[in-house]
Amino acid sequence: MAKQNLDMRYKRQEMFDITEKELMPFNANGKNYLAYGNVNLSVFVSDYCNASCNFCVAQLRYFHDGVDYIKPVITDEKEYYGKLKVMLDTVKPLDPSVSLTGGEPTLDPKLPMILNILDSYNVRKRTITTNGSGLLKKVKGSNDTILDRLADYKLQHLNISRAHYDEKTNDRIMGLKNPPLSDSELEEIIRISNENNIRPRLSCILIKEGVNSVKEMVKYMDWAESIGIDNVVFRQLMKFDEKTVKPGRIPDFCKSQGVNLIPLWESLDKDERFSFTTQILGYYYYVEVFKYKNIDMVSEMADLTLIEKEKERSLKKTNGVPVIYELVFHPNGNLCGSWREWKEIIT
Repeated sequence: MAKQNLDMRYKRQEMFDITEKELMPFNANGKNYLAYGNVNLSVFVSDYCNASCNFCVAQLRYFHDGVDYIKPVITDEKEYYGKLKVMLDTVKPLDPSVSLTGGEPTLDPKLPMILNILDSYNVRKRTITTNGSGLLKKVKGSNDTILDRLADYKLQHLNISRAHYDEKTNDRIMGLKNPPLSDSELEEIIRISNENNIRPRLSCILIKEGVNSVKEMVKYMDWAESIGIDNVVFRQLMKFDEKTVKPGRIPDFCKSQGVNLIPLWESLDKDERFSFTTQILGYYYYVEVFKYKNIDMVSEMADLTLIEKEKERSLKKTNGVPVIYELVFHPNGNLCGSWREWKEIIT
């Protein structure tokens, strides 16, 4: 690998400068911002989830701030949809890409209407992240499945969380229940997605008791390719500040089960089955992409401790104008520049 690529691999965020990116002036509620030119809007549909992953990032973000994971919600659906439309009007000048997430978004009854509203705003680069368990569920009062509605919505990227290639091992690691997702259902979802120009991707967390080596990554990708997948992402458990984090099962698991990506990358450099494609440096994450057979293999590490440091650093470079790195629409109707609904509130 070229020296420049290696420098980025080992230095990572030392080389990141948001002011070198395209930044767009943006005004909301009378306050001026600079927004990342390719900003993404995450619609956090619901915090309900039928899995109990010991590595849940949604919860870890809160625990990292030393607080419990409690997300206030708008209980009146009409009020929620109204706030969603107001938010979309606000961010329209930025033309953000849009991701749906949770919790488990496919199990929330509001999802079909959310899709209709997003479609009416002609949002771009449409993505959903899910464990897949609600995709074949029928929409109330219809013969359509949630996956049918996502196809109508012209979803482009379907990210399915799958911790292991073995079904029983995956269910154990993710704690999937009510309903779980069988291999046969997963294969049906992938087939339907491919037929509807939706690109499915499997997302696998690297942990000691699961996929933990290049050998296991290869097994995972060979299995994925056999069921129609050409895109896999392996994620290192997210780093956090042990001094501020609220103690509990999730930070304990992440600390004890973490697998370091750097030695794996170093092995991939020497493995003729893999060819390096590209790398992406974000404000708290770093990504390397390789090609393995017909699979685009994405590998990612992230560090929660870098977020606030980067935002403080950018304020100095922009003369105090806050930079919006990403947008999150929370279940309580707040649009924020943060994954916590009380931080960096925009509207």
